[in-house]
Amino acid sequence: MRQELDNFIIDSDTNIPYFNEIVNHIINNESMLLTFFNLKGFSNKVKISLMSYEPFKLFILNKYGDIAPWTRGDSDYNTNTIRVLNIEDQLKYTSHKDADLEQLKDTILHEIVHSCQNEYHRDFRETIWFAEGLATNLSNQKYSLVSLEDCDFNELKNKFHYYKGGYAYAYTIVNYILNNYSKEEIDRLYSDPDYLRANNDKLFAEALDYSRNHSMRK
Repeated sequence: MRQELDNFIIDSDTNIPYFNEIVNHIINNESMLLTFFNLKGFSNKVKISLMSYEPFKLFILNKYGDIAPWTRGDSDYNTNTIRVLNIEDQLKYTSHKDADLEQLKDTILHEIVHSCQNEYHRDFRETIWFAEGLATNLSNQKYSLVSLEDCDFNELKNKFHYYKGGYAYAYTIVNYILNNYSKEEIDRLYSDPDYLRANNDKLFAEALDYSRNHSMRK
C-alpha cells in the first residue's frame, strides 16, 4: 500500500483497512504543524512507513541495540523516515494493549513533529525532553499534567528514554512553556539547541513553581 503527497510518502508493508484514514489524517493536520514550525515544506519528502513487528524490531535493534516494550514509533533523520507499528502488532507485541486507530494517528503526528524540528537541527543533547514534550503536546496525545515535585531534571535531560515518567514530565513542562511564552520565544527554543540548553534549568524551575501553585496530579 502506498500514497504519495506533496510532503510525504506513506506506505504499509501489509494490507490494513485503515490506510486511507491515516492518509487523510496526515493531510488534515499537515498545514497546522508546518505553520507552527514556520515551514512551507520539508527539504526532502518524509517517508511514513506503517510496519509489521519483525522488520520494525530489526530496525530498532540495529539503531539502538535494544527495544523497549513501549516502543511503537521512530523518526530517523538519516533517511528522513518515520516508522510506526501497525495497530495489530502494537496490540500483540508491545505494552500498548489499548492501542487503537486514534492512538496510531497521534503517534504518527508525534513523529512528524520530530521531522519538523529536524529541519532546524539534529542536536538534542540535554534537550530531548523538550523535543518529546513538544511532540506529545502538538500531536494531542492523551497525557495529563502531573506534579513535577518528584522529577529529577538531570535524569530527564540526560537519560530521557530510560527515565520512568519522562514523557509525562516533558509533556507538563512544555505545556507550561506553550501556554506562558510568546511564539517568538518558543520558535527560538525549538530552533536553537544552544539557547535551549542555556535555559534548561530556568524553564524547569518556572514549570515546577507553576505546578506547585496549580492543581496537578501526583
